[in-house]
Amino acid sequence: MRGTYRKTLQQLATSDMRIVAVGCDLTYNSMSEFRAAFPNRSFMEGIAEQYVVGMAAGLAGGGLIPYVELVAAFGTRRAFEQLFVDIGLQRLPVRIVGTGGGLSCTEFGPTHTALDDLALLRQVPNMAILAPRSNRELRHLLSSTIEWDGPLYIRLGGDTADSDRGPLGELGRACRLRDGKGALIASTGIVSSTIFDIEEMLAKGGLDPEVLHFPTLSPFDSEALCEAARQASCVVVVEEHNRDGGLGSIVLETLADARILRFTTRIGTRFDPKLNYGTYHEATVNFGLRGPALADAILAACS
Repeated sequence: MRGTYRKTLQQLATSDMRIVAVGCDLTYNSMSEFRAAFPNRSFMEGIAEQYVVGMAAGLAGGGLIPYVELVAAFGTRRAFEQLFVDIGLQRLPVRIVGTGGGLSCTEFGPTHTALDDLALLRQVPNMAILAPRSNRELRHLLSSTIEWDGPLYIRLGGDTADSDRGPLGELGRACRLRDGKGALIASTGIVSSTIFDIEEMLAKGGLDPEVLHFPTLSPFDSEALCEAARQASCVVVVEEHNRDGGLGSIVLETLADARILRFTTRIGTRFDPKLNYGTYHEATVNFGLRGPALADAILAACS
C-alpha cells in the first residue's frame, strides 16, 4: 500500500500546491519521485517522530497540508503528546500516514506491530481515522482527505491488499460489501477483503452473513451499524487490531448506547509476543484472521 499511497499523493500534489510530503524514518529513496517533482515540497527527516509531528503542525499552521509518512507503531506511541496537543487540540489539517499498520511488520517483532494505533488515536481530539481495505480503496479515499477539516490518520496495511471485489468505501460512511441475513460481520482494513476468500466456507457452514466494512473509524457510521444490527441475530467483529479499543470496542459501545442487545463476538489480536514474529501471512494465520481458522471462528460465534 505504500507504493500506491506515494504515487497517488504525487498525482494529487500536481493540482494542489498546498500538499507537502514529509517522511520520517524512511529509506532515502522512498520519496525520490515526489522529491524530484516537487523539491521544495518534500522533507525527509530521520528517526524523530515527535519532532516531525510538531514540524507538520507548523506547516499546517502556515496554510499547507502536510502528509506525514511514518512507521505506525512509533508514530502513534512516541509522538502521542504531539498528536494530541499540537494537531488534535488545534484541529490542524495534518495527515498522518502510518505504514506497517496491524501485523505487516511482524518480521521485526512485537515492537514494530501496530496493534494499538487505532485505540490510541481514538483519544486524540478531532482526529479522523481511516483504514482502507485495498489499494483501490486507498486511491479513492485519498482525494477526499485533502479538504478534510482537521487532523486525519490513514492506516496502511500489508502490500497484499489488491482486492478489486466489492464497492469502494467513502470517508465517514460504512460500506456494505455483502448482502445477507441472520449474521452481521463488521470489519475494517485489509481483513475486510479476506472475508471474500471464505464465503464458500461460511456457506458450507450454513451462514449467509451481511458484511459491513468500516473504512472510517472516526467519524463512525453508527447509523449504518445500528440499522444492520437490528436485522441480525448475532454480530461478529473482525479486525487486525487488539480486541480492546479498536473496532470491536466501537461496535460494543455503539450498540450499548443505542440499547440494541445482540450476541457480539470480537475476533482480533492480543498481546502475545510469540505470535508476533514471522511473515505477515504467518502472523495473520496465527491469530486466526484468514482462511479456515477465520471461517471456523465466525461459524462458532454464530452457532
